Amino acid sequence: MIDAQMAAVLCPPSTSHRSTVRSRFLLRPPSPKADPRSCRFLRPLVRALRFRPHRSRIRRIRPLLCPVRLRCLPRRSAFSHTAMIRAHSAGPAPSNSLYIFSCMLHSGLYPDRFVFPFLLRATARCRSPVSAVHAMAARHGLDEDPHVVTSLLHSYGSCGLFDSARKVFDEKTKRTEVNWCAIISCFARSGQHSLLHDGISLFGQLISTGGRPNGDIVIAALSCCAGLGSMSQGKALHALFFRHLTDLSVELGTALINMYGRCGGLTAARRVFDEIRYKDSSTWTAMIGGLAMNGRGEEALTFFSGMVDRRFWPDSITFTAVLNACSHAGLVETGIKLFKDMKEVYGIEARMEHYGAVVDMLGRAGMFEQAGQVVASMPFAPNRVVWGSLLHACAVRGEPRYWEMLEKRFLELGLTVEQDEDEKVVVDVGFLVGLSNVYAGTCRWQKVGTVREKMVARGVKKEIAFSLLEVDGRTHRFLGRREG
Repeated sequence: MIDAQMAAVLCPPSTSHRSTVRSRFLLRPPSPKADPRSCRFLRPLVRALRFRPHRSRIRRIRPLLCPVRLRCLPRRSAFSHTAMIRAHSAGPAPSNSLYIFSCMLHSGLYPDRFVFPFLLRATARCRSPVSAVHAMAARHGLDEDPHVVTSLLHSYGSCGLFDSARKVFDEKTKRTEVNWCAIISCFARSGQHSLLHDGISLFGQLISTGGRPNGDIVIAALSCCAGLGSMSQGKALHALFFRHLTDLSVELGTALINMYGRCGGLTAARRVFDEIRYKDSSTWTAMIGGLAMNGRGEEALTFFSGMVDRRFWPDSITFTAVLNACSHAGLVETGIKLFKDMKEVYGIEARMEHYGAVVDMLGRAGMFEQAGQVVASMPFAPNRVVWGSLLHACAVRGEPRYWEMLEKRFLELGLTVEQDEDEKVVVDVGFLVGLSNVYAGTCRWQKVGTVREKMVARGVKKEIAFSLLEVDGRTHRFLGRREG
């Protein structure tokens, strides 16, 4: 009975031939002779969660896991526990991996070096304390394993614990290329000025010790340069690439285009774009995003048309870049048309960033009523980015009446949605300071005093603004201070 249910779930009669073949390849149903209590029956269910099928299939597969729980297995082994931990770490409920690992320890089984990478991935996804798993790995003498170390770096970086990630890397005696790539990628994703500098410094340390960086390490270092806006260091990495690597891959070329685009070197980005022989949609998206970031919306739309004409299918990231290009260039009608075509022509569901780009585009054009209608028509609750786009447009256009209307909604969002206290403080500071500036621009000093009193009552302070300027290969940081 269970075998028939599984076959119906994995290979429904209404699916096409292509989807049926794919389902049978990824999710093979168990043998009719398999015992529901054996690992042979467990493997197809593990594959069902591991390869992330459609959500509807996951909901139909999940009840079938009840009769094959680990407690029903006659001979439980470390392999069966590891298989379930691996499946749930990539599935919709990664916290189940922690429960299965607890059952594994209570069963008297010892974990090996294969279980900790999947356990750390589950820990990072469900935002559980990584240090607990790290301590368990150290207790079993597996904290020096290269795979465990790489997983620790990724997990600490995903949770924002960059100091812990650096400590793990420094304590590693024998470092592999994967370890170097993991720590530099961790710093590149941080977005913090000091950590981005540390990422470039680590890349220089790798070169000075005689290491040969591979393509992944160069891509991670280029991401650090893009975050800092340091074109000189990006050019140095580009020259280093020709010395150590011979083939310009699509991934490396896309990283170079992204770096040059974010640093303002559109000529160099176009040169790299033309040098890539076999382009994909990510390459076109990087070029479109670079043009949009530098205010060249019409050129970005020209690239988008060329991308579609060459039969490269755009994805959601491509449409985010195109909508931002329309927003910066003031092409409202074109942006609205592309937003509609995204669902009707390309079959891409609009996400939060797409609605945020449309709201920003309408707000920049002074169409606040239409922007409010877009926010009201969203199928999900708008986040602080969408409200922030509308609020920023109101500040630029000098519309204080919309600020008064949106003040309550924005503060309610900050109090009910955000769970991190530090992040709530940052949101309130940015909003309250902008609100105070708008009221001051319209000489409504009583409102300015009220907003300042709110800031004092909340105990928040405005962070000092700064600007980065690169001169002769060195990046200088200028702080904005108010005298008196």
